[in-house]
Amino acid sequence: MMKEIVAYFKLVRITNLIIIVLTQYFFRHFIILPLYKLNNIIPPTGDLYFLFLVLSTVLLAAAGYAINDYFDMRIDHINKPERMLLGRVIPRRMAILIHGVFTGAGILFSFIAAYMIGSLKLGFISVIVAFTLWQYSHKFKASFITGNVVISLSSAFVVFIVWLFEFYAQVNTGRAIFNGKDFLNIFTVAYLFFAFITSMIREIIKDVEDIEGDRRVGRQTIPVKLGIYKTKIISSILIMLNILFLGILVFRLFHFPSFNIFNYYLIFLAALFVYLLILVKKAKDKTDYSFASMYIKVIMIAGLLSMQLI
Repeated sequence: MMKEIVAYFKLVRITNLIIIVLTQYFFRHFIILPLYKLNNIIPPTGDLYFLFLVLSTVLLAAAGYAINDYFDMRIDHINKPERMLLGRVIPRRMAILIHGVFTGAGILFSFIAAYMIGSLKLGFISVIVAFTLWQYSHKFKASFITGNVVISLSSAFVVFIVWLFEFYAQVNTGRAIFNGKDFLNIFTVAYLFFAFITSMIREIIKDVEDIEGDRRVGRQTIPVKLGIYKTKIISSILIMLNILFLGILVFRLFHFPSFNIFNYYLIFLAALFVYLLILVKKAKDKTDYSFASMYIKVIMIAGLLSMQLI
């Protein structure tokens, strides 16, 4: 059984899970904790609670991938038969087993983290997340736009849950929100927006890549419903929206000399999006869209690394 689980994890998006861990770690250790130190405030929580929170997020994400692969077996057989393990190398029931175990463990760790900061009610968020990911794989993914929005919100949730738990930890310990809250709110909203829009772009491009299988099974994705030309226009608009957003952020921080290096990095990120715009415009076949999808993951990692500069 252990051998099968290890083999399955080759199917699960290991890179995505690593990005989740690094995103939450970087956000807390490079943004939140330095602001505590800057304002001479002792953090209301320790590292143990944060470990349980990260474990919860990663396990719920892995469970979501498992159930998604379970429901996607038919379409994966059309779109990427050479990469299929589930149902060929690994029994299909293994995905259900992994989903159940990981979901249960993720919810448990979430309640432990919530209990440690004195807000047990926050643990129920993990129940909602697990249910939403199931519904995404079973229903939303086949719907027009809805699936893209749900999975993009899930990407933004990775940052938001860290901010939310930290906020309640401060409230429950009676420690005032630090004076640097304006910066914290700016960066929180910035990374939420960046994660949502970038993930939305990637999901739409992946839908173009998988259009053949989606069309055969009757899924109403954006490219199936509107066609590839209009889908490329939508993707391009979202890319330009991210470029505009990065420009606004640079303008907002322009008057703070200590953020000069960070601003230069934001300009570099904007340049990466400009190249993505060119890739999308020139894309013609499945290989082109597959490369664009992988390139977006590079942009995500680049955005993640920007936290160290703050």
